[in-house]
Amino acid sequence: MKKNLKITLGFLCGISILVSIFYASKENPRVYLSDRINVAYVNEDIDHKNFENVINLLNKADFNIDDKVKKGLGYVKGLYVVSDSSFISDKKSCVGIIDFGYIYPLITLKVETYFNKTNDFYVLKDEYSKKYLNGERIYLKIEKGNFLIGKKEKDIERILKNEKYFNQNLLKILDREEGKNLGMLILNLGKNPLGGFDELVLTGEVNKKEQVTLTANIGGKNDIIKSFNGIAEDGLSGKRTIEKNKLYLRSTRDAELRSFLFFLNYFFRNSFIEGISSNVYINSPKDDNKISALNSNKIMDVEIDKKQFISGYIDIKIKNKIIGNAELKGIAEENRLRISTILNEETALNLLKTAK
Repeated sequence: MKKNLKITLGFLCGISILVSIFYASKENPRVYLSDRINVAYVNEDIDHKNFENVINLLNKADFNIDDKVKKGLGYVKGLYVVSDSSFISDKKSCVGIIDFGYIYPLITLKVETYFNKTNDFYVLKDEYSKKYLNGERIYLKIEKGNFLIGKKEKDIERILKNEKYFNQNLLKILDREEGKNLGMLILNLGKNPLGGFDELVLTGEVNKKEQVTLTANIGGKNDIIKSFNGIAEDGLSGKRTIEKNKLYLRSTRDAELRSFLFFLNYFFRNSFIEGISSNVYINSPKDDNKISALNSNKIMDVEIDKKQFISGYIDIKIKNKIIGNAELKGIAEENRLRISTILNEETALNLLKTAK
């Protein structure tokens, strides 16, 4: 009896040691967000229950996310898409990184169902390549418990080499913006600030009411951001009436504000910012005879925060057809501006259906 117990305990200890060694090699995929990465999309909440809000909205827009896809997403802990290509390069390459957490050994056993092994890489089988990707070749490499996917082997190898150039600023952004179920798109301006801006991060979230909030976080220590300081005591906060399809901005210096619009247009060409830049009201809104004389469907009552430098309700047009409206709200913090575009469920659905 004692002999059998010793054998059993010895076996269990051996298995425990092997499992410990196996999982000790698992690396956090954040290590690939190096100084050499220029653009990164990160979503670390795919398996979180809040992601159900995203699926519900997509299904209402007739994207038909079935139970198999939902089950598959349940195995994914995080998704990362990184690129070290230059912002101005026409030929951009990117690599996807899928984090399956600590169930990755089980996923590894299934890889050869869909991929053929070729030296250190796996290549997507022709039948799946033709069915889903028009015959395009896709490479996979499993490295330290992470699954790296790209169109070229050299792109994956380059991302792996970049791992040693750790970027603390990107990690701070991830911790600050965690919990956004649409993830975040990060432009790494920290190494080469553009016009004094060292941060541009776009995040998205779908709440339980299927309301979509898209937010741009813009950071830096420059005159443009400083121009939004000091608006707390300007007497413009509180309940205000504003004209619809006008963008109201508040700043202590108008010239810097115009430069700020130019900066936004650099990244958001052909966007709503460019389209309504001629309808910008600086250091408004205020109740005046012009607004009060307008038709009621052209004005909005809003509550403006003391730190709010952007306010407005803008119609969203696709091919000259209005599909809904969005609320714009911008909050100025010490060295960062947070600009949110808020879509109600109906507008979000119309936008998704149009995109589909």
